[in-house]
Amino acid sequence: MSLPPQKLPRRHAQRRTLYHGRHKTPPLDLPCAEVPQAIKSQAKKRQKMPISDASDSSAASDSDSDSDSESDSGYSSNRSLDSEAEHYRKIRAEFVVAGPNLANPCDETKAMMKREEQMWKLTRKGDPVAALKTATAEDFKTFLVWRKKRKNSRIKRQATMSTYWHVLSMNYQRTAKRYMDEGILADLRNWIPTLGLDDSEVEKSALYVEDLCVLQNGLWVRDQEKFPHERLRVQESPINIFAGCTSTRPAALVGKIPLLYEDIEFQVFPPLIKGRRPAVRLILNLQHIKRSGGKKKP
Repeated sequence: MSLPPQKLPRRHAQRRTLYHGRHKTPPLDLPCAEVPQAIKSQAKKRQKMPISDASDSSAASDSDSDSDSESDSGYSSNRSLDSEAEHYRKIRAEFVVAGPNLANPCDETKAMMKREEQMWKLTRKGDPVAALKTATAEDFKTFLVWRKKRKNSRIKRQATMSTYWHVLSMNYQRTAKRYMDEGILADLRNWIPTLGLDDSEVEKSALYVEDLCVLQNGLWVRDQEKFPHERLRVQESPINIFAGCTSTRPAALVGKIPLLYEDIEFQVFPPLIKGRRPAVRLILNLQHIKRSGGKKKP
């Protein structure tokens, strides 16, 4: 049984009509008129309730404590930032004292640097170390021309001159404790080709099949010496084959960075003609191939 609609207060009815008119939602039928009266009385009570001084003081104390905590937090964060900045300043100062990190050459390169150092001393009457530190592009060019035209000089190829210049620049780095100016490096790099040296590609002949057969026959048939372990004899046989079929220098296979088992991969392919054996292919990964004149050799 539904109750007859009750009469709402005028102000409350206007507010509800205005709100639902904007949002296009139908007003709810209130079961009785006591609900808006209760809402109105509660609103009047809130308006008459005074604000106590205690609440003001507690609110003020809360705001003061918040501001104090924020100021303390900001002070501690600034202090930590200052200490961290000082820590990295000390690290930077250590890097300044240490200087640039220079390359650590191998024994063969050190021997070449020693020889080039002796050659540099032959062209200097005064202090060769001070002369090297203060040398200009013109000084380096004069030295390389002397290297080319000196008695018993066998420099015929451009790659050889580029190697001598590279070793001399490494001596400069070791002596001056800094890297050479990029302008000097670019100048000499562009100037060396003007010397008229041979820059043609040298065809390196591969190991012929007849030579490979002689090596294998000597290894397995004629050799009477004993290996420290016979596994080495087994490994030497494929190394000879790899050196022949890839025209690879032996040092690239058994040098300081030797060929590893992980560099060898076998792949099996199905036969092209049904009934025949599958095809086996060997993939050899040669990561350490000699580079000459800045051109990577296949």
